[in-house]
Amino acid sequence: MEIIRFDIVGLAHNDVRNYWKEYAAGAIGKQLTMQPQSENAEDPYAVRAREGSLHVGYVAVTDLDVVYQALKGSGLKRLRGVVVESNPEPPVLTVECEVENIDWDYEPFDDSVYAGWRYDGLSLVPKKLETLGDLTIDLEDALISKGDTESIRHMTKNLLNVHLYDISREMTRDRYRIERLLAQHSDRELKEAANQMRRQKGMLMRHVHRDKVARYLFLKVPREFKQKGIEQSHYTFDNRLDELEQQLRAFPYHLYDKFLNDPVDFLREVYYKHVPRQYLLKLLSGIVLMLLKGRVEIKQWGREGDTEPIKRIQSLCKPINTTDREKVIKQALCDLLQMKDAEGHLIIRQKNQWAGIMSVLVHEYHVIDEPDMRAFCRKMDEWGFGKGSGYDSSCDYENVAGASDYAQFPFKDWSNKKGTACRRQVLAATELRGLLKAKIGYF
Repeated sequence: MEIIRFDIVGLAHNDVRNYWKEYAAGAIGKQLTMQPQSENAEDPYAVRAREGSLHVGYVAVTDLDVVYQALKGSGLKRLRGVVVESNPEPPVLTVECEVENIDWDYEPFDDSVYAGWRYDGLSLVPKKLETLGDLTIDLEDALISKGDTESIRHMTKNLLNVHLYDISREMTRDRYRIERLLAQHSDRELKEAANQMRRQKGMLMRHVHRDKVARYLFLKVPREFKQKGIEQSHYTFDNRLDELEQQLRAFPYHLYDKFLNDPVDFLREVYYKHVPRQYLLKLLSGIVLMLLKGRVEIKQWGREGDTEPIKRIQSLCKPINTTDREKVIKQALCDLLQMKDAEGHLIIRQKNQWAGIMSVLVHEYHVIDEPDMRAFCRKMDEWGFGKGSGYDSSCDYENVAGASDYAQFPFKDWSNKKGTACRRQVLAATELRGLLKAKIGYF
């Protein structure tokens, strides 16, 4: 015989919804029956938990694998277990079941629906999600091999901070195994981490958390890619956007259309449909690309109909007009000329550092058409940064011309230069690039 543990969520939405707090408080020791609910329109793999005829909730999506593997291994149509733990909010009941056998190799999910789907656009997966897969593998290996406790604590903390942003099927099943291993560890801090993971299982069912994840994936991530100059460093697929959009619309379960209807509710749909990671990351990449290209029109944001995120999406790719762009660049220069280092010294304290500034403004932001040093200095004088401007380091032709091998070439071509003079120019260019990318992205 084998003993498995899994969690029941959704108490606030089913038969005990009007008194779920009282029910959860007195749930330990209750006998529950877990019944697969293949007719469930939201999730055909849902497993309902009931006490007699009372519908209490559902087995957490994260734990469905082990429940189906226990049913398969023991040849049962339903499981019976006892509530052994209860967490109040969000309400989560932990159930313990004794089963004859578990078929750990059984794969309950049918992925044939994805067989004909493809997406061959740009991969725009957030770094946080890219590294998450490696983190879960490393953490599970360390727990199984009883590795260094301090290292396990560090990895666990990272996982707790980022795993909720990945709602793929692989992450939900990985976290079940990790939670189990953490609960078995002798370290008190790691046992508490297991409890924290258990409490978080119902999080995606809570609107406030889905909103947080949607803001990260569909507001913060596209803006970060834009600020990194993604369109300048990659083939942009501009001539294939219609084709790529058709590929996204062909994603099973109409999930791309559901994203366009409501990005917050889209996450709940992904969770219920148990989307495999390889397909989900491609879908998210396509969504980010369409956001960057201004190809999306969001109908609603969340159940409250928040308009602020929609406006931010609309403004993401809205080209900044010439007048506003000039104001932003001028303000960035003002900020740069007043910026100080850790010792309180001005970062721009030598006039020849304007050569590095010119390189960025001419080759990356095109404030003048050609890398003409006299024309650049005249432009800076017009903008109020020339002689008599009041700044400690004003822009003048002699100093810029004295460092022409920086002024007339792009920042990326300075790699062969060394020494103190180079470090000063790199500092000026790097700080200015950071200010401008944060304000208007890469142009």
